[in-house]
Amino acid sequence: MRRFVCTAFASFFALSIVPEAASADEDQPFVTLYTTMTEPAGEAELEQYFTWKSGHSDARFNEFQSRSEFEYGISDRVQGSLYLNYDYSELREHAPPGPLETERAFGVSGELIGRLLDVRTDPLGLALYVEPAWSAEEHSIETKLLLQKNFLNDRLTTVFNLNLEDTWVRNARGPDDEESALEFDFGAAWRMTEETSVGLEFDNERAFAGEMPGSRATEQSSSFYLGPTFAVFKDPWFLTLGVQTQLPIATGRAGMVAGGYASEAERFRATMRLTREF
Repeated sequence: MRRFVCTAFASFFALSIVPEAASADEDQPFVTLYTTMTEPAGEAELEQYFTWKSGHSDARFNEFQSRSEFEYGISDRVQGSLYLNYDYSELREHAPPGPLETERAFGVSGELIGRLLDVRTDPLGLALYVEPAWSAEEHSIETKLLLQKNFLNDRLTTVFNLNLEDTWVRNARGPDDEESALEFDFGAAWRMTEETSVGLEFDNERAFAGEMPGSRATEQSSSFYLGPTFAVFKDPWFLTLGVQTQLPIATGRAGMVAGGYASEAERFRATMRLTREF
């Protein structure tokens, strides 16, 4: 993981000094996936995310997440962002009935995306992504490999994201607890008009106990999500809406899967993203 992060930052530095013609086509028609497009040098945008997650197999569960992002084009190939994050969750066990447990968390995270291949001029788009995050309860680092291929005169956008995340949760009684996630995410979006698109997103999310990569990581569950996305582009405003439901085909260790669903993963989630370009 650390070697990959160092390589990614070196790539970002190299890309930042390579000039490239700017483009106005930075549309992101997905809510859980990233395309390989980046902001042109010197351009900025503000994004506000709202996400609601609901339902566990053995508990009543609701989680509300808010992310406020400032995004800036460092060069035509490198994009940097800063997030302010807020998270509130509540959980009540079904059997035996338990008390309502609530948690609140504030945090910050940073993001760098470096585009190695341009989907407009190369056979496919390729980019690297790094996001460190901090809060009072945990810190994490997430890395992504982003691939994109467009078809039919760019009206059909297809994307694949490979995500690896390590999280260290603070433990008052001893060393931090280590958790990891490995995700394989696919998406396709069809540009219906110049200002609207509709898409479909499929995510396979694998949860591990322990830090990846390494022999200490043990897979706990593998869950699958599917759902539609709708986007409206009215320059300088972009609005994206997406919902996903967990499919009843999860696998995992004993006690981590019930009725085909990953027990500690939400059954349903919905996201709205509002973007303003400058």
